[in-house]
Amino acid sequence: MKPEAETFTVDDAVSKAGYGKFQIILLFLSGIGWIADSCEIFILTIVSEFLACDWTLTKKQPAILTYAVFVGVAVGAVCLGIIGDVFGRKKAIAISMILLFVVGFGNAFVPSFWWMVACRGIVGFALGGAGQGLTVCTEYCPVYMRGKAGFFLCYFWSFGTIMVILISWVVMQYLNSWRLLLGILSLPSLVGLISLKWYPESARYYLVSGQYDRAIKVLQRVAKTNDTDLPPGRLVQVIAEEKRGRFKDLLSKEYRLATLLIWFIWWSAALSAYGTVFVSPIIIQKGYLGNVGGNNQRSGNQSEIESNIKPCVEFSQQNFIDLLWTSAAEFPGLFIFTFLAELCGRKVLLSASFIINGFLLLLLLLRTYKIVILLVLFAARGLMLAVFQLVYIVTIEIYPTTFRALGMGFGNFFSKLAGFVVPYVSQMLVFEHPSVAMGMMASACFLAGIAAAFLPFETRGVQMKERAK
Repeated sequence: MKPEAETFTVDDAVSKAGYGKFQIILLFLSGIGWIADSCEIFILTIVSEFLACDWTLTKKQPAILTYAVFVGVAVGAVCLGIIGDVFGRKKAIAISMILLFVVGFGNAFVPSFWWMVACRGIVGFALGGAGQGLTVCTEYCPVYMRGKAGFFLCYFWSFGTIMVILISWVVMQYLNSWRLLLGILSLPSLVGLISLKWYPESARYYLVSGQYDRAIKVLQRVAKTNDTDLPPGRLVQVIAEEKRGRFKDLLSKEYRLATLLIWFIWWSAALSAYGTVFVSPIIIQKGYLGNVGGNNQRSGNQSEIESNIKPCVEFSQQNFIDLLWTSAAEFPGLFIFTFLAELCGRKVLLSASFIINGFLLLLLLLRTYKIVILLVLFAARGLMLAVFQLVYIVTIEIYPTTFRALGMGFGNFFSKLAGFVVPYVSQMLVFEHPSVAMGMMASACFLAGIAAAFLPFETRGVQMKERAK
């Protein structure tokens, strides 16, 4: 009897190659895109303060600017997610980087606020594809490193946040030009676009799209770069009869419960994470949330129109220092989760982290010494970014290759649906009713913690699927 030919899977090839030079290079290539993403998102938290000193803005217009970005990301995440599954992860990332640079740089020359809104909406659409870098990194990671490697990429996001603060500090303190600032912050996307020359396409995508020879070639590149060989035998071929990037697969019987819970978790994570970021400048400038008694009363000689104008309040050097060190909280949070990701089950870690963060958000309502509130903010910022990254990782691990990018895209879509709530809660409601605003964010965390506990799949240590059963 003739023995069966020896075969291996993509997971076998990646596991044998280990986490080495190939994955580290890929990490830095993907990290450039995450720096670009971070620059465009974080600048939203402070750019309206600079615009108010140049243009006449109403108090509601900063929220409109934020809405435009989140609507753009919601649409872009789904569209670029479909492109990632049907045409390849690399093409989705390329579209994202091109739009980010062209429109982001052009944003520095807009003549009015409404042109700014239009440009920010397109930038938001482009940001919807940035998460595909994590998808590719995860698909090339051996099982034992998947959690840690997912958090490695998030360090680039935090680095981008720090970079925005430092560049803003220098440009606004010494040159006082928000146009120059926006132009400079578009440059990481140009670097990301150039770096695509060395960026590999996903071997898993090649396999499920019928490009068997290309899948073999890129896996040989992985092995050669890491000074190893492919496993003996032939790569298991996936019959490419299943269509890719189909919405109905997300709600199939096998994935329906996981998908619905993941969508809610994404929404809650975004509401609390972005909400925390957007209230940070308020806390840093004032030392507390909400108005002091009587501050919301209009003075007798102040017209209704004047009271609706956003005042020009320039950031002081101390404001930039406080923003810098509270944002730096993201690094210790990520550092802790980098190790916890492979020590704890995903569901337990996700659930417990959401609940703890809910309590931290409620503590921000305390009226006490400013340093105490800033320390609570430090902890909340650090924990929430790490939780958000864990949501990314779990989403990628749950879905098979045939609709993994779409699953990520729809998760991102629901996170940006929170964008319809975030500007109102963190840029408007928080001034008049801080307890209601923070209560909404904390409640979202508590409910997400419960949802995480009921996820039907535990993905830590489990091989990634190429197709649904």
